[in-house]
Amino acid sequence: MIVDANWLISHIDDENLTIIDSRGIMPFRFNHIKNARPMSVEDVISIDENGSHLVIAPHVAEQIFTDMGIDDTKLVIVYGDYPDPSLARIVWTLIYFGHKNVKILDIGFENWVRLGYPTTTTDYKPKNSSTESGTGFVARINATERADAQLIYEEQDKPETIIIDARSPQEHFQARIPGSILHNYEEGFGDMGKMIKDVEMLSQDFEKIGITKDKQIICYCHSGIRAAHTYLQLKQAGFENVRLYDGSIIDWAKRKYPLR
Repeated sequence: MIVDANWLISHIDDENLTIIDSRGIMPFRFNHIKNARPMSVEDVISIDENGSHLVIAPHVAEQIFTDMGIDDTKLVIVYGDYPDPSLARIVWTLIYFGHKNVKILDIGFENWVRLGYPTTTTDYKPKNSSTESGTGFVARINATERADAQLIYEEQDKPETIIIDARSPQEHFQARIPGSILHNYEEGFGDMGKMIKDVEMLSQDFEKIGITKDKQIICYCHSGIRAAHTYLQLKQAGFENVRLYDGSIIDWAKRKYPLR
């Protein structure tokens, strides 16, 4: 799930690489990594009538990611600000729609600049975009990466399922999905501006609170953004059976499921 800065520098002009800047258009215009293209987390969220921040429709995903130059041949690297978890929701969306070759940059953009890596203000214009070549992003939904309220309600009391609340301790103790355990997403950030801890440290952190690889893991937060970062932490640590509840506590409460 992770690419280090030196690798990115050495491959930055590769034709089969798409770099996504998750900070939004205004920071991007001010400064960004060469060949990056801007995308906001809002681009991959559909707000429903309950105010829940759900995954976008397949045809919307196909248009957005095709416009970004993404197809099955591309390695996608997403970067953002430390410790903003927004990049994780973009990565999860790509995974949910079947794009397997997607990673995050190991450091935030501010640290990239501080370490002296090159930046630019020039927009990237691909020679042959996916749209022009007649190819593009094809949405292939991987349903095992996502959970909804009904699934959680059915699974929450089963010993083989663990529900993780990625919010702060204050939020967790105020109101939470019954049976969920607290693991603040911020605990998964590494030292020195690293976007995710190393694998060994992540594994130890999860094991300490009983999160093991033989379980089905479902992550939630307030709107499914912080939980997406926890989802990536688990994937980085080698967990395979992990789902994101994209609707999260907003959706759960609006549907009048019980809170504790």
